[in-house]
Amino acid sequence: MQNPDYVGAVMRSSLRIFFGVCLVPGLLALGGCATRLTHSPSSLPSLLEALRAGGNVIYMRHMTADVGRDIQGTGEWWKKCGEGHRMLSDKGRADAVQVGEAIRRLRIPISKVYCSEYCRALETARLLSLGDPKADTRLNGWPAWKAVDPESGLQRLSQGTRDLLAARPAQGNVLLVSHKQDFLDPTDPVLADLKDGECAVFTPDGRGGFALRGRIKVEDWAALK
Repeated sequence: MQNPDYVGAVMRSSLRIFFGVCLVPGLLALGGCATRLTHSPSSLPSLLEALRAGGNVIYMRHMTADVGRDIQGTGEWWKKCGEGHRMLSDKGRADAVQVGEAIRRLRIPISKVYCSEYCRALETARLLSLGDPKADTRLNGWPAWKAVDPESGLQRLSQGTRDLLAARPAQGNVLLVSHKQDFLDPTDPVLADLKDGECAVFTPDGRGGFALRGRIKVEDWAALK
């Protein structure tokens, strides 16, 4: 017969594991804490298969843009591409071309391309060469929304992004070129964590919702076959 003290210790240990592993993350998620979907290289082939099948919305952060800065307070400053304004670097431009080539090589169908009005997002979309990009204010960064609508701009930005991610493509995949949502309550936690040029792939459920399927970094594309 087992020692009651030993049995009790095992049960207490099991309960600690249960609460720590199962309940606490769920409570944190309900509280709005960011949860990230990570991936290993072995998950990329299945993500590629889903992209080839279509029906997804690809949210891409613009490529590296460390030249110049956002000169705010000058009209619609986010649309300006002149000297001193924040632009893609040479690396950012090269990465955009290479990622676009990889998407075509991998036969991933892109039916529509939307981008923010920021110069760096529009240039990224154009250099990808995956279709004629259409600027959409819903993809603008928070500073632009704050300049236009300081009272409710953040809510409109979040809802606009949510609408785009929930819209099931009629064919192929839809590509959105936008920005990292580095504010308190992003549309999805992953959007606050995107690196330059990184993609988050979402699948709309047809009922106004969407699910994160995976992530693809710039350097991942070259390894996909």
